[in-house]
Amino acid sequence: MPKNKPQEPLGRQALKTLRTRESLINATISLIKEGGFAAASSSRIAERAGMTWGAAQHHFGSKEDILDAILEMSYEKFIATMAAPSLRSGAMAERVGVFVDRMWAHYQSDLYLVALEILLATREQTDHADRAWEARQGKAHLKVVREIFSESKLSDARFQEALTFTHFCLTGLSIEGIFESQVKNLARHLQRIKLALQGMLSAA
Repeated sequence: MPKNKPQEPLGRQALKTLRTRESLINATISLIKEGGFAAASSSRIAERAGMTWGAAQHHFGSKEDILDAILEMSYEKFIATMAAPSLRSGAMAERVGVFVDRMWAHYQSDLYLVALEILLATREQTDHADRAWEARQGKAHLKVVREIFSESKLSDARFQEALTFTHFCLTGLSIEGIFESQVKNLARHLQRIKLALQGMLSAA
């Protein structure tokens, strides 16, 4: 099998383009984090990134394209988080613990919380690309969970149910953390989620 060729270093123009795109994405994330979805208007994104909106459109045709890029980043980060070797060995109880802890860490990131705001703000736009992103993300998450807990006999539908339950619980805790400086009894809540997930995965 041929080895992968080493990645070619980016040229000056390509590197400049990459940095500009990153600047626009980071500007959008910071604006949504600071003031909610409505705070990230096209003009404010460009201003925060230090350019005009016309210049920004050379890199992203619309604000929606920037939002899609943020959702994609959140998806990729989650998949990378779940690639840890510690999730591929040990007893199921140990893997469930690591899995929930890693999900929780991801759900605390600015990237995830901003992605959640984007999805909530665009939930009625049924023709927007966010809907396709959610469907693709759901399939990818199911594939990852099946790999981690390969001994489970659950059907895809029951696996998805277990993952959805865990997602709802952790998202609820994340939202609670937005309104409270510290989530009360967090360790006990996470332990309950782990026990519930283990019970669902162990079911026949």
